[in-house]
Amino acid sequence: MDLSRFLLLALIPVFRVKKIYVGSKEKIKSGVLIAANHTGFKDPLILETAFWTRRMFYVVAEVVMQNKIRNKFMEGAGCIKIDRNIADTSAIKKCVSVLKEGFALSIFPQGAISGNDAGFKSGVALIASLAKVPILPVYIEKRKNFFARQVVVIGEPFRISDYCDKKMPSVQDLEMVTEKLYEKYEECRQWTLKQN
Repeated sequence: MDLSRFLLLALIPVFRVKKIYVGSKEKIKSGVLIAANHTGFKDPLILETAFWTRRMFYVVAEVVMQNKIRNKFMEGAGCIKIDRNIADTSAIKKCVSVLKEGFALSIFPQGAISGNDAGFKSGVALIASLAKVPILPVYIEKRKNFFARQVVVIGEPFRISDYCDKKMPSVQDLEMVTEKLYEKYEECRQWTLKQN
């Protein structure tokens, strides 16, 4: 049951998302890994609304899905549970499978709800490398008030192969790609700072 589709109907008029593109407006129809900042619990709902034409899946910390009822609901809405304390190969395999099937997967590379200056973890680069899909950097701007439109800045998509041509990138390669992702994310964030 695709609960996210039902949620979407109510969310579109609530957030009234305004998408700003930094670079091209390339529409990715195949699998894509969306990497966004994470400053609150509503971020997945904002992304769901911003990319309403895509079936979206989300990577969620295990601690958030410990309640049985909440766990059932979140799985129905496309959440993939991951244990941040270990190398959760089962969750990584699910993420890769979803991407290879052509769906969108949203990950918050800061690893938890945090400020905009928190560093990114390299799991995004690893999953994108295994699934051979592009990464789309996204910045969710803090909403000024309830009545303001929600601004989402979308960066230039890129692939691991743009920076590393190895079949299996090393840890250093993944860290380098993660730095590139952060740079592209910063371009999106800087755009909003210039407008304010």
